[in-house]
Amino acid sequence: MTDHKDIIRDYGENIENYYENEKNPVLWYPMFYRRIIARQNVSWVKENHEKFIRNTPNEILYNRWFGSEMGPITSLTFSCNGYYIIVGHASGAIQMRHGSTGVVLCTLRNIQFPPKPIYALEYSRFEERVCYAACTDGAVYRIDIPNLVASTEDPPQYCIRADPALEYLNTQYYGAPGISSAAAPFITHRSAALSLGLSADEAKFIVGYADSSIKVYDIETQEVETTYKVHKLRLQFIPKKLQRMHAGQVCALRCHDERPRVFASAAWDNTLRVWDTRCPVGCVATFEGVDVCSDSIDINRDHCVVGSWLPTEALTVWDIVARKRLNIIRVQNRRPNVDGEFIYACRYWRSSEYNRKGKYAIIGGSGTNCVEVINLHNRYITCSYPTSGTVLAITSHKERIAFGGTAPVLSIVSFHDPKHEKYGEVEPEYEFTKGERYFSDSSSEILPNQDVTKLAKASSISAPAMAVKSSVSQKLK
Repeated sequence: MTDHKDIIRDYGENIENYYENEKNPVLWYPMFYRRIIARQNVSWVKENHEKFIRNTPNEILYNRWFGSEMGPITSLTFSCNGYYIIVGHASGAIQMRHGSTGVVLCTLRNIQFPPKPIYALEYSRFEERVCYAACTDGAVYRIDIPNLVASTEDPPQYCIRADPALEYLNTQYYGAPGISSAAAPFITHRSAALSLGLSADEAKFIVGYADSSIKVYDIETQEVETTYKVHKLRLQFIPKKLQRMHAGQVCALRCHDERPRVFASAAWDNTLRVWDTRCPVGCVATFEGVDVCSDSIDINRDHCVVGSWLPTEALTVWDIVARKRLNIIRVQNRRPNVDGEFIYACRYWRSSEYNRKGKYAIIGGSGTNCVEVINLHNRYITCSYPTSGTVLAITSHKERIAFGGTAPVLSIVSFHDPKHEKYGEVEPEYEFTKGERYFSDSSSEILPNQDVTKLAKASSISAPAMAVKSSVSQKLK
């Protein structure tokens, strides 16, 4: 018994000395080593708060924790009006949350067994309550969103239809079946669907698959119009400069918001390609040097921002019209102890008031432990929000930004443009700093000396012209 007491005493003394000296000679206790790392992270979070959030309109609005059995958040999208957030999980579950508070309003699709992640979500622009989801089971689901009234001025703090106890039972209403029947397979395929997009006129439906193929569907007939795919054996005999198809899993796809026939895609073959549905042969532009491993591309006007899974120089901007790389965004004010960028999610800030020209981009991944809003013009971090884990999905609507990942939490934050913030100053209708200007109606007014000389020069020049005009008129008579 004495031996056990000595061991316990020595164990306690070692722990006390470890915390007092904050040294790490031997990693005997990995759990306490993790706690020390966590304590350092807390200090970084405080510095981040002082630098980017304190005394600014930027703030963390809500952190909504959920059960770990739902799986990580793999996809996010705001509705067109910003009232709802559609959340896709790695377990196959799809939830509709309030756009301001993040409260679960209803479950659109229950947990799937075996779990099949939802890698892409696309909200319809024309149909108010329709959403599409790409799942790794090979199907694209059409989701009919129920008509639930949720006030934006007085948002709910909880919803009885989404009680956590009922979520464990995979049902949503008391005494009624679950609402999982709202998700119906829209398009099926043998390979896993990793990305999708809707054209600007919503006449075409474009899906990227794990077998390196891209299919263009007619949204009315649900039939394949064009298939972009080439066999891997044939790719060996085609030079890289002449290849016009993807050779890896198509993990990212974005359609142009203004041009219905243009879309961009990225795959695991380290290429970014721009396509035109009128060209059935292949892509119209190819950009090499990107290492996209998730849905981390976005299009705004003529530019495409790309986030790669690289330690440095991971954020790039490409011109899809000039077909060249514009910039490599090397952030200037990031903290020096970051292990790397390693971007998983990249989006433009969707704000029609402040970001029409694509000035700001939102990135998140596994290296920085935060979500950063980056000014692409001066390459500075405008705001940074700490995260609990790896960020896999980001979406935004006006001043609200929502993101999630491997940690069982959905975060909603607010962001304001500091340079274009409206402070409420009213501009005067009349400019009092300028002097008054008078215009005379009569030629008898006395003019300054300079004006007199100018008038004399003008009269001397116009006299010969008047003489020629009078002689021509006499000949005509």
